[in-house]
Amino acid sequence: MIKDSCDLYSALKADVALYPKQGDSFFRKIINCLVTNPINTQHQIYRYVRALRFAEYHGNNSVLKKNKSVSGLWHTMLMMYYYWKLRQISYKTGFQIPPGTCGPGLQIWHYGYIIINGNARIGKNLTIYPGVEIGHKVPGGGCPVIGNDCFIGAGAKIFGEINIGNNVTIAPNAVVTKNVPDNVVVGGIPAKIISRKTL
Repeated sequence: MIKDSCDLYSALKADVALYPKQGDSFFRKIINCLVTNPINTQHQIYRYVRALRFAEYHGNNSVLKKNKSVSGLWHTMLMMYYYWKLRQISYKTGFQIPPGTCGPGLQIWHYGYIIINGNARIGKNLTIYPGVEIGHKVPGGGCPVIGNDCFIGAGAKIFGEINIGNNVTIAPNAVVTKNVPDNVVVGGIPAKIISRKTL
């Protein structure tokens, strides 16, 4: 959870390292925006991730979190701005990722819908592809908790009040509805352990 400016810039540093074209100088960023392959327009994807971090930071310091000071009002206005910005970029990218769900080091490959329930919790260093849905089985039900250093392939679905361990690879189009231990590869419908990772 991003509570202060140190948390914010730590998360931004972890994120931008995964989008190398966005960490360059201002001039290089402009060149990269103009010559990026349209299949993977990093600048729009990174804009979404960056707005996600700022929305979480300002939301956690807003009047909604019992910060009734003048700074709380300022954070509330900025939170509303970044929520608006997220919606605008969401129309282009198809991403529906609520603030506060994903830890630092979020790497998204390509445009396409990605839906994550606001009650899901995902650790750091997540790599995710389009077509992924993470949420509850029934309205009001529990949501997944996913560990660190996970990879979720295109079209994977993760539903229910389950725990996904650290360093887990979820194969494309897998449907995960049960707990998954650390250091495994899962796939299929319903998802089963395909192999174990050696450390």
